[in-house]
Amino acid sequence: MKLPYNEMETILNGIRDFILIISPDKEVIEVNDAFLRMMNYTREEVIGKKCYDVFKEATRKNSNCHSICPLEKVIRNKRHCQIELTRLGPDNQKRYAELTIFPIWKKKGEISKFIEISRDITKRKRDEQEITRRLEKMVEERTKQLNVTHEKLLHQDKMASLGKLSASVVHEINNPIAGILNLIMLNKRIMEESPVTDEEIKLFSKYLNLMETETRRISRIVSNLLVFARQSKIELKKIDMNNLIEQTILLNANLLKINGVKLIMELDSSLPPCHGSEDQLKQVFVNFISNATESMALTSGGVLTISTEYNLESDSVIIRFTDTGSGISQENISKLFEPFFTTKKSGKGVGLGLSVVYGIINEHGGNIYVNSQPGNGATFKITLPREPALIMDN
Repeated sequence: MKLPYNEMETILNGIRDFILIISPDKEVIEVNDAFLRMMNYTREEVIGKKCYDVFKEATRKNSNCHSICPLEKVIRNKRHCQIELTRLGPDNQKRYAELTIFPIWKKKGEISKFIEISRDITKRKRDEQEITRRLEKMVEERTKQLNVTHEKLLHQDKMASLGKLSASVVHEINNPIAGILNLIMLNKRIMEESPVTDEEIKLFSKYLNLMETETRRISRIVSNLLVFARQSKIELKKIDMNNLIEQTILLNANLLKINGVKLIMELDSSLPPCHGSEDQLKQVFVNFISNATESMALTSGGVLTISTEYNLESDSVIIRFTDTGSGISQENISKLFEPFFTTKKSGKGVGLGLSVVYGIINEHGGNIYVNSQPGNGATFKITLPREPALIMDN
C-alpha cells in the first residue's frame, strides 16, 4: 500500500539523519527538516538547486566535483556506496559527514533518483582528532622521558667503564712518571758531582728525548680518559674506524697487559670513513674489550683479535671482537642484551653494558651478532652502515 505524501513527509522529518532525494541531474528534489535545521536553510533555498551548490564542499570546487562525486560512483558501480566527505557548514566551518547513497532504478535500468542519507560526524571526528593529539603528546612526553633515561644509562655505564680504565692505567702512568723522575734525579746528580763533559751533554740529550716520549705518552692516556669521561652532546661526524679502535686500545693497553691478554689487530687499511658518534662508538669498543678481558682472565689470559673490513654490497663497516675466553652458553646468548642481565659475580657488574651497547649500535642503524660456545671463546660482530640515518635528539 502506497503511503500518502503527508505521511511520508512526517516519517522523513522524524528521522534525525539528513535525507535528500536527488534527481539524475543532481538537483535536490526533497529534503527532511533535520537537514534544513543543521544547514540553516529554508526549503525554498534548497529545492531545485544543484546538490554541490547546496553543500559548498570544502574539499573541491564545482569544476572538478565529478572526480569524487558519490553519485558518479553509484552510477559506475551500479550499487549503493558509503563515503565520508568534508563540507562547509552554514558558519563556513569545516564539518564531516558520512554519506550513504542509494540508487532508485527505473524498469529500463535507468536511474530514477538518488536517496542520500547522511549523518553529521563532526563531533566524532573532532573527538578522534583530540584523542589522537593527546596520544601524540603522551608519546612525545614519554619519548623525552626515555631519552633522558637512555642518557642516564649511557653515563652510568660510561662512569663504570671509566672506573675500570682508571684503575688499569694507574700503573701505565706511574711507570713513565717514575722513569722521568729517575732521569731528572740522574741529571741533577751528574751536574752536581763535576763539570759537565761533552759526553754527558749527549747523554742529557738522550735522557731528554726519553722524558719527552714518556711525557707525551702520559698526555695521550690522560687526554683519552678525559674525552671518554666527558658527557658530551651527540655529535655525528666522519670517523676513521681503525683510528678510533687504536685510541680505545691505548686506553685499555694496561688492562690487557695485567690480565695476560695478547692482542692481535687485523685492521683493513682500505677501510673507508663512516659517519657516527665517535664518543658513543668508543664506549661500545671499551665494553667489548673489557668483557673479553674479564672472560679471558678466568682462564689466565688468552688472545683478543680485533678486525675490521668493508662490505661493498651493503656499504657497511664490519668490526669483530674475538676472544679465547670461557664462552657463552646458548641459553644466555638470547639474554645478553637485556638490561640488568649479567653472568658476572656480585659486585662485578649490574648488566647494563651490553644493553647500552645494543642501544648505541641500533641508533646507528647497525646490528650485533654473537657466535659462541662454552669453553670456545666468543665473537661479537658489529655491522655499521657508512651513512646511518640517526635519530638523536638528545
